[in-house]
Amino acid sequence: MPSSSRRKGGACRCCDNDDKKTFVSTLVGQLMSLQLCSSDEEYTSVAEAIASSSSSSLSLDEAPPSKEDLEEIVLTLVDYFEGDVEEHDAKNVIHTVVMDVWGDDFAENLGWIDNNTADSDEHDDNEGDERDDDDDDGDFVGEGECQLCEREVKLTRHHLIPKTTWSRIKKRLWNAASTIETYHSLDDEISHEKKEFTRNKLEKMLGMTDISDIPKAITHDSVRTYLFKVCLLCRQCHSAVHRIHTEMELATEYNTIDKLFGDEELLKFGKWASKQRPGKYAL
Repeated sequence: MPSSSRRKGGACRCCDNDDKKTFVSTLVGQLMSLQLCSSDEEYTSVAEAIASSSSSSLSLDEAPPSKEDLEEIVLTLVDYFEGDVEEHDAKNVIHTVVMDVWGDDFAENLGWIDNNTADSDEHDDNEGDERDDDDDDGDFVGEGECQLCEREVKLTRHHLIPKTTWSRIKKRLWNAASTIETYHSLDDEISHEKKEFTRNKLEKMLGMTDISDIPKAITHDSVRTYLFKVCLLCRQCHSAVHRIHTEMELATEYNTIDKLFGDEELLKFGKWASKQRPGKYAL
């Protein structure tokens, strides 16, 4: 949001009624950027619950909350998304919300964010294709045929469900465990309408449009097996996969080899790459 739209200092941010942002609505937007919930309703209810953990009213019409109130909100955010959000990340989220609602100066006075982090987004943009590397995904793991461009080259391991999304996907699977069990217990012919209803419910809970490949029973072993699915790609194709789709898109919409290689844009890239010399990735 442009800085010109914020009021400097500790005073409340004021604007037209139709454009006025509350703490809750701004927090909803931040949570959506993290893709931690499965529906708009869940984002709103979670934001309201987190805001209510503070003794402050968090109202634009009253004085800004104390640092202690905001630290309490940070801890509530961490507790609610246990395993998905670290305290540092939670502080970044609440800092952004506070800055948008009560102004830059008030947010800076919290002393949470190092001024050097202001350049981090610009640095990330310059990373380009390197944003896909998490843990061993960027390392060469062998030699053979790339499953996308079909060239004989050095290969990297691509996790069909990126590691950065594992905590969120695990949480969604465990939260939907009983519904998944119900879905697979229903007979297609006898309970067709109920099964269709349950399938639609699961798709919303999991944030997916195709649930045919999720485990039929949620156990630690089945979830682990589901998350560890991989394919072998050359460095160029691997980078293209992560350049074309976000991590959550890969985890929810392109989480099998058939789905991934059925994407028209990736197929187009693969055909182009198949005609290129592998260069430093040659055997």
